Amino acid sequence: MTMPGGDPTGGADAPLLEVEGLVKHFAVRGPTLFSGERGRVHAVNGVSFTLDRGETLALVGESGCGKTTCARTVAQLYRPDAGTVRFKGEDLGRLSRRRLKAVRRSIALVFQDPFGSLNPRLPVGAIVAEPLKIHGQGNRAERQARMVEVIEAVGLKAGDAERYPHEFSGGQRQRIAIARALVLRPDLIIADEPLSALDVSIQSQILNLLMDLRDDHGLTYLFITHDLAVVDHIADRIAVMYLGYIVETGRRDDLLTRPSHPYTQALIAAVPVPGGGKRLRRSGPRTAEGDVPSPIDLPDGCPFHTRCPKAEAICRQQNPALEPTPASAAAAGADAHLAACHFKD
Repeated sequence: MTMPGGDPTGGADAPLLEVEGLVKHFAVRGPTLFSGERGRVHAVNGVSFTLDRGETLALVGESGCGKTTCARTVAQLYRPDAGTVRFKGEDLGRLSRRRLKAVRRSIALVFQDPFGSLNPRLPVGAIVAEPLKIHGQGNRAERQARMVEVIEAVGLKAGDAERYPHEFSGGQRQRIAIARALVLRPDLIIADEPLSALDVSIQSQILNLLMDLRDDHGLTYLFITHDLAVVDHIADRIAVMYLGYIVETGRRDDLLTRPSHPYTQALIAAVPVPGGGKRLRRSGPRTAEGDVPSPIDLPDGCPFHTRCPKAEAICRQQNPALEPTPASAAAAGADAHLAACHFKD
């Protein structure tokens, strides 16, 4: 059976994924069917990043910051309002439906809720093999063999293929979801908060599984999470989101030990020391005050100025660009440490 593998499009040294100026807004309508538009939710506002083969980029931030919408727009589950998403050099927004379906063989998703993301009416084997059937990969025997292979790869038994999702624990269901994502041998896996619905004792097992699969199969991850202690273990690079903007990005060790943006400093200050993330720098009280503004009515200037202890007049008037921090001015490309702050450290 011929399974989808590497695509020469874009060249070996080109980024696997390039996102530039990505925008996604949602209309807010009144209470009746004929009500007009009352506003727009500014979920993603000009996000740009790249992702190299074999790399893990963690997209982090509080709930409601836009990271899940960003990930789903990258996967074309939502069509962007502006900006481009290039995968292996192809602009996904310009592809026909037929070509986009073919490209999606190389992009898999693992959703946050292992209870809601699996069809309760299908046995596990049918759930895992379904992508093969949809994309016309192999005959029945070949699909069966591949299904058993990935079920065993995620730590389950071949006999589990005959059981139904309700017969498994939350951690086991997430293993099933990961097996479904792996079955087409994707180049990119978008993992949307894959640990947050699980008990703490199970989270480490799934995290170790994801890391082992990455190392064994050369996978590339766009990893969505709010937990910086988890990021400390799995990420190569980090992009921090706030109100639909990327406010800081850089290599994991650089960003976690030398955070520049006040919002990143606040996130790090909130990580419980006994629970992990002991390398994360905490330099005094850096917590963010107040509530997150509504994404329907974004503040003028810097989106974080309403909660920032450093805010001055310029912060209320001008949204700062994402630029190199003083300590990394000489770095370039993926090694650059960037922050969108008028008073970055």
